[in-house]
Amino acid sequence: MDERNDEKRGDPQINLGQIVGKDHKYELSVSNETPEDATARRAREVAEAELKRKMSYALFCFALFIVSIVFGGCVYLFATGTGEDKKWAAGIISAIASGLIGFLVGQGKK
Repeated sequence: MDERNDEKRGDPQINLGQIVGKDHKYELSVSNETPEDATARRAREVAEAELKRKMSYALFCFALFIVSIVFGGCVYLFATGTGEDKKWAAGIISAIASGLIGFLVGQGKK
């Protein structure tokens, strides 16, 4: 009786078991944005991603610059400083070198 009511309304029920085969894959997507909104959203996402990359690169360059200055100063003090200066300069140099090696090894595993 329900099938007759559905057919009268123009909404016949579909048996998905008859349609779906073993090797078939179906995807349902529902979108509530217009093509113009989607284009604007994609452009905004691309701009945000580019800004994030630029900021990350600038931060990397700044950190590299600061670490290079500290490393250079420690090498200079290690070469010309007193015994006490050489002790802490050697510790900082070894920390920077081990951090660099750890970073490079971590990058190699990706």
